[in-house]
Formats: sequence, structure tokens, C-alpha cells
Amino acid sequence: MIAALVVALVAWLRPTAPELLVYTACDFAVEVDGVLRCDDEAPRDLAALCGVGSPSLALSHGDAVTRATLCAEATPGPGANGWGRMRGEDLEALAIPVDLNRASASELESLPGIGPELARRIVEGRPYATVDDLDRVRGIGPTRLTAVRPRARVEISGQEP
Repeated sequence: MIAALVVALVAWLRPTAPELLVYTACDFAVEVDGVLRCDDEAPRDLAALCGVGSPSLALSHGDAVTRATLCAEATPGPGANGWGRMRGEDLEALAIPVDLNRASASELESLPGIGPELARRIVEGRPYATVDDLDRVRGIGPTRLTAVRPRARVEISGQEP
């Protein structure tokens, strides 16, 4: 994987935080309380975040969690308060794959050449069986599909790509 071979440093200011953040390529990344955790430092499940007695629910590459909010939830899990996805800019900088059938419009906008209008059309065209099914979306031709393909995924029934 290119990310494993190249150490790409991307820096930018977050609108909500005055400090400069530097991101590096990661094979598995999770944002915990606004801080990027990469590879061995990244928690892999909810029990690692919230402690004993918490359900053992897996975190996904690109998830963003707020520990205090999430761990206080009666039924914590994906989509609960405190558990979401990283900002589109972060997903793009870290080259995190995006599931065409589940991603929000902002996640889809992190794909190369996909703006708000194409993201809306992708959402409206769901479900997709393969990444190549994007060719049925008006505005996505062979060139754009080639650019999107390295980061686009289609997961079927919770199976990993």
C-alpha cells in the first residue's frame, strides 16, 4: 500500500482548534477526543475506550469518537452521540477508504473530483454493488471513476472489502 511506503505529512489549521495538526499516513486511524491515534496507538473497539463492562464493538478506520459523550450513552455504538466519522478533509489527508453505500455526503466529497452536487447524486443512486456502478451517476465518467477508485469501496452486509 502506498500509505505504508510513503510518509506523507499534511498540515492545516482546524477551524475549531487553533493549534497546527500534522497527519501522517496510517494503516488504521481513529480520532479520539480530537486527537489522531494511528496504528498501534489507535483503539480498536469500544471496550478499549470506555473500559470494562462496555460492549466490544469494533471501531472502523476513519471513525471519530468523543470518549466522555460516547461512554455515557446507555447504548453506545456507531451513530450514537459521540461516535461518527472524521471530517472529510481528514479522511482525504489520510487516504481513508469511503464506503459508497454508507458514507455521508461530506465523506463522499473527500473523494477526488467529487463536490457537493456529485456527492448528492451518489447518495441518490444507492445502493451500489461495485465501485464501477458509479458510472451510472451523471457526471462521473471514466476519468473521474479512475481517480475515485483507489479510495472508494462497497461493503456488502458488513463485510470488509
